[in-house]
Amino acid sequence: MTQHTAAGDDRTPAPIGMPRWVKVSGLIAVLLVAAFLALHLTGSTPAHGGQ
Repeated sequence: MTQHTAAGDDRTPAPIGMPRWVKVSGLIAVLLVAAFLALHLTGSTPAHGGQ
């Protein structure tokens, strides 16, 4: 009986990482949230209601 080891088994595909567009979209979302929080914490939000 032949024993197969994980290192010698070439039939298993390599794990695939996240697509680039997911990483870019996540980065943009994080930057937008950080900018939103920074504006609100500093009180630099634009005036609403035309006042």
